[in-house]
Amino acid sequence: MTKASTQNSENEHQRKLLFAKVGELGSGSTRYAAAMFFYQANMMSADLLEIYRRCSKFDAEDPIDLAKYEGIDVSEFALGFT
Repeated sequence: MTKASTQNSENEHQRKLLFAKVGELGSGSTRYAAAMFFYQANMMSADLLEIYRRCSKFDAEDPIDLAKYEGIDVSEFALGFT
C-alpha cells in the first residue's frame, strides 16, 4: 500500500468518525477526536474545531447544526452529510 493510499484510507476512516451518529453513547468524544485529526492536518478551521470541542460532552448535540447556527462555514465537511 502506498503512502498516498494509506493517507486516503486514514482520512476516510476519520471522516466516518467525524460524522458518528448523533445520540450514540460516546459519539461526541469520537467526533471531537476526529475533528482534532483534521485540524492537525490543516483541513479544518479552528472555529469549527471549537464547535466540535463544545459538543464533545453532549452526544445528542449535532456540531454541524450548531456551526451553521453560529455562521461557521461547514461546506467542506458537511457536503453530502446534512
